[in-house]
Amino acid sequence: MSITSNYYGRTKAGAEIYQYTLENANGMKVCVIEYGCVITNIWVPDSAGNLRDVVLGYRELADYEAGTASLGSFVGRYANRIEQAKFTLHGKTYYLEPNNGPNHLHGTFGRLTYQGSIVDDSLVLTGRSPDGDDGFPGNMDITVTYKLTDDDALVMDYTATTDKATVINLTNHSYFNLDGCDGGDVLRQQLWLDADRFTEGNAETCPTGRILPVQGTPMDFTKFKAIGQDLFSGDEQLRMAGGYDHNFVLNKEGGMLALGAIAKSPSSGICMEMYTTQPGVQLYTGNFLNEDQVLGKNGKHHTKYQAFCLETQHFPCTPSHPDFPPVTLEPDQEYHETTVYQFKTE
Repeated sequence: MSITSNYYGRTKAGAEIYQYTLENANGMKVCVIEYGCVITNIWVPDSAGNLRDVVLGYRELADYEAGTASLGSFVGRYANRIEQAKFTLHGKTYYLEPNNGPNHLHGTFGRLTYQGSIVDDSLVLTGRSPDGDDGFPGNMDITVTYKLTDDDALVMDYTATTDKATVINLTNHSYFNLDGCDGGDVLRQQLWLDADRFTEGNAETCPTGRILPVQGTPMDFTKFKAIGQDLFSGDEQLRMAGGYDHNFVLNKEGGMLALGAIAKSPSSGICMEMYTTQPGVQLYTGNFLNEDQVLGKNGKHHTKYQAFCLETQHFPCTPSHPDFPPVTLEPDQEYHETTVYQFKTE
């Protein structure tokens, strides 16, 4: 496995950004930039041995700064939504930046500049989020580690510490199309989720607090089915969100690393397994990709349902639902989560 770096560009604020390319013995390549820890490319072999870039992205750094879809970015301080852009912790209420209607969505980690370094066979990116960033308490130090193995697995490891009690929820926001980033929509691609339940969403896709069974609903991916099979069924949950934009409760115990999802394309033969230590995964089908006005890698606008996301996470709006798995990080604790995307061919 090799890691090389090259100059990628300069941010509007004047920071020099480098891109790192991780390549394994099979020719699989993953490209990452220091801006937002963004994964710009994942080249994997298809069933014919041809490399396909299976993630959406933009053409240059200025596009990543201007884009609105968080393509490939590292997301936080709180992945997904915090309802009404506020939370109460240890008796104090914190008011966040409302950036998704009245709610707070994702945060600024995808727009920070990180310091990249090559450590043994891994890419390590470090950054700091200052006290008050987006309204969150505490100075937070973040380390993001990417490793590419020779069995075609991309391992993403996140750690963070804080000097004040805060809440945290980190994920990667890569948009996958297993036919390639120019491969049309993903509605015929197949998905399996190890999730018997999901968190019901309201009209703003914030959890209502009810955790419902998937059985007998379009949310049931406990057996392989095409992503688009039930997408236009008229189900109220799908109608409200314009497609899938829901948190699925994984059938796993504690913080163990376990298989949570498998996606595959009958066309390319590419199969992706997702393993995670996190308790949930947000399935998002790119319902609003067409609203991003920044052109993609191929010089064309992205289209609705052109990709899917599997955002491993703790549950959205957890501060409003204390029975959800906890998201509080204290000064004497270290946050640590791992997600793996492993690629195979069929």
